Amino acid sequence: MADPHLRTATADDDPERLFDLLWALAPDDDRPPADRLAAAWREIVAQAGRRVFLAERDGELVGAVDTVVLPNLTRGARPFMLVENVVVRPGDRRGGVGSALFRAALGWARERGCYKVQLLSNDRRADAHLFYERHGFAATAKGYRRYL
Repeated sequence: MADPHLRTATADDDPERLFDLLWALAPDDDRPPADRLAAAWREIVAQAGRRVFLAERDGELVGAVDTVVLPNLTRGARPFMLVENVVVRPGDRRGGVGSALFRAALGWARERGCYKVQLLSNDRRADAHLFYERHGFAATAKGYRRYL
């Protein structure tokens, strides 16, 4: 299998195409109307400190990771990165796509001087937890969510 081509998403990317990939994370989600997806996408790509890294193979979108670097007043006023929506197309898992995406995200965190990279993962995603641990992450905190 060929190595994926990595790039940073731009305003020209089709949010419908990205949503199709992200749907693997939450297949019970209702598909938002196209205008709502487009509006959300415009906000995402315009947000300071935010990058969505995409992996493509043979012109197909096979993986993505959404990152945001946030300013911070502690830790010497060094920023930190939040990671969300880590996804690799099911048929492309265990083929290096996720690792390539994480190398890109972590490289950008280092460039920005981040003191940590943080993510949350559903308790039931044991395979994802092993993947994160292989990439240097450790379960050192207890996370909380409140859905609205």
